[in-house]
Amino acid sequence: MNSLRKAAAAVALTAVTAVSAVSAQAADISVVMNSVASDGQMYVPFGDVKPFEVDNRTLVSARDMAEAAGMQVTWDQATQTAILTLTPNAYSDKPIERYAAQVISQVGGFGLGLQPTNITAALRLYDANAVIRYNFTDSEGDVVAIGKNYEMDALAALVNDGTLVIPIRHSMEMFGLNVDWNQDELCAYVSIPDDPKPLDDIAIIANHGEGDYSTPLTPPENYSNIYIPTDSGGDYDMIDTSGMTIGDYIGKFKITHYCPCAICNGGHGGNTAWAGKLIPGQTIAVNPNTIPKLSWVYVDGYGFRRAEDTGGGIGEYHIDMAVPVHSLAIQLGVVYKDVYWAQ
Repeated sequence: MNSLRKAAAAVALTAVTAVSAVSAQAADISVVMNSVASDGQMYVPFGDVKPFEVDNRTLVSARDMAEAAGMQVTWDQATQTAILTLTPNAYSDKPIERYAAQVISQVGGFGLGLQPTNITAALRLYDANAVIRYNFTDSEGDVVAIGKNYEMDALAALVNDGTLVIPIRHSMEMFGLNVDWNQDELCAYVSIPDDPKPLDDIAIIANHGEGDYSTPLTPPENYSNIYIPTDSGGDYDMIDTSGMTIGDYIGKFKITHYCPCAICNGGHGGNTAWAGKLIPGQTIAVNPNTIPKLSWVYVDGYGFRRAEDTGGGIGEYHIDMAVPVHSLAIQLGVVYKDVYWAQ
């Protein structure tokens, strides 16, 4: 728990006190794993913080619960987010890892030739909006996430000495596990379903780089209202696209994001290969063998964009989307989107 305790120091004590006050009221609550991390029944060995109830919702130590379920839990300090990770392995002696392999294989990678990596659930502190991700790796080694928002009925919180607690039901049900409650025994039973399957209504979503898991999953239609640093050339007059319509389908493209900084654009700064200054919300970098220079396309979820730039690392079905600042390029990560000609 060391990393979680260090993270707790940055959180206001007033937010912890309300939960800490009830933590001793239900110390007789127990949790049983039914052939999850190992065969047979196992009572979860909770440490200093025992399971307790708040508004009829049972909260448990994230570390103790994750380890008993055969998962790992890490902490992203920058976003105050706990990440539970389940690793699939069809040949594991752990039922939970064999289950994960069955589930992620049914996601299928949306026909993109992706290789499964793991399943993660991200729970931000004091936020009911969690995110479940079935993570894959594409042919270029980039992580591609397929998942959805998941609204919890209780919040992750910090109690006592900084122990992170999470709602037992939704933190397990996000992974597709069954959670049954026996009121007479005051016991929660966690088990693997007979018919393993991923959650409904999942889609390719942004991986959000290093831990920015609770930001919107859909990029804004344009970035004209976001501050553009002075070293990127200042404000721009974007071309009016109001008269354009969506034409023929080109294909599903890998979408990455870049800005005028030296990390993203090297010595080119705010300049493009074919159209002068880079314009966030308009400029895209493409492979001219697929999309000719200065062509207009429509990118699902982004809108109309113009091929004004290129680069040596851009493959045939790859678009690098210009954004104003590096933090946004990291946040939006890697996605795959349908692309159409504009007309």
